[in-house]
Amino acid sequence: MQKKIGIIILTFFLFISSYKALEINSQYAVLYNLNDKTILYEKNKDEVTSIASLTKIMTTIVAIEKIEDFNQKVTITPDMYAGLKEQGAACIGLKEGQVVTFNDLLYGVLLASGADAANALAVAISGNVEDFVELMNQKAQDLKLTQTHFTGTVGLDNPKHYSTVNEVAQMLMYALENPKFQEIFTTDSYLFSDKSFTVKSSMRATGNAYHLNTSNILGGKTGFTNQAGRALASIAYDQANDIKYLLVTTKAAEVPNHLTDAINIYDYYFQNYKYQDLIKKNEPILTLKTKYSKTKQVAFKAQENVQKYLINTYNQDDVKIKYNGLKIITPQTKEGKIGTVQVFYQNELIKELPIILNNKIKFSLLGFLIAYKYITIAISIILIVLIVLIYLKRKKK
Repeated sequence: MQKKIGIIILTFFLFISSYKALEINSQYAVLYNLNDKTILYEKNKDEVTSIASLTKIMTTIVAIEKIEDFNQKVTITPDMYAGLKEQGAACIGLKEGQVVTFNDLLYGVLLASGADAANALAVAISGNVEDFVELMNQKAQDLKLTQTHFTGTVGLDNPKHYSTVNEVAQMLMYALENPKFQEIFTTDSYLFSDKSFTVKSSMRATGNAYHLNTSNILGGKTGFTNQAGRALASIAYDQANDIKYLLVTTKAAEVPNHLTDAINIYDYYFQNYKYQDLIKKNEPILTLKTKYSKTKQVAFKAQENVQKYLINTYNQDDVKIKYNGLKIITPQTKEGKIGTVQVFYQNELIKELPIILNNKIKFSLLGFLIAYKYITIAISIILIVLIVLIYLKRKKK
């Protein structure tokens, strides 16, 4: 009874500490384990929200998929940046007549969140911003992002410009499959081809300004508007356990809450979770009895590791196995697969492993006689009786 009470108290404190560890400032959040695309943490993940410059994730990937030559020259025209500063959009400072490359503009959008670079891409690719935004909305439809709609390339507040943190995560996962996008997203700084200026990661700049350790974060895209608050889409890598994470948050109150939220969430999962070995390779998992052999039983080992992403304090007693296959092995049993073992964690099927008989067992007369001891005894009695009868008959003669 005391042991049960102790377990209950321990579980309660673990829950409380977990809750406090993940008490974040952002009003919307979703965390993915990228290794298997599962959601680990969520907070209002499916509620529609303003996404500010996280919009530029879609701007960038749509542009990348339309550009044939990243080194192609683009001449900056006034319509590429007209009205942006007046609307409060952050610009990197492109000037009329400046000649840059598509590559320069892509880095300017994703690293420094340049609104002028975003619109420059749109005009250079589609002729105008409106037509490019149609491409963005079409891509959202293709990705089945049913709660996402764009009215611009930048992310300025607009009732018709919205998404959810979960759908932003979906578009970021899609974008990261593109090598060019991933290269830009994980870069800290970039020098324009015309040497006019260097753009730097806004996420790194925030971290440096507030003396925050962002070494585990591979890359990120920040955003801010009055409605979206402080937003951040980022990816991180737990090198010790070889696990990648993706986190999207919006509506943090102020700088640097969006970044401290990300650091705290990543640190919590780095320290407390990993892929646990439910079954280890070559670990004995099954023993089967034999017949007609000196060998009384055969032990079978796991052909591979069986893992599940779990908290470090998981209960090994929650791991169960179920065998389906031959119950007894005889000399007639052929080598090869004779059944399967299903590995469960808390009644969830994690993996099915084959049970392989590598060597046939040898027939043993003694083993046969032992297996059929009652028949053997009966036959022996009959033989003895017959021998006695034959002997008595001959003696009488």
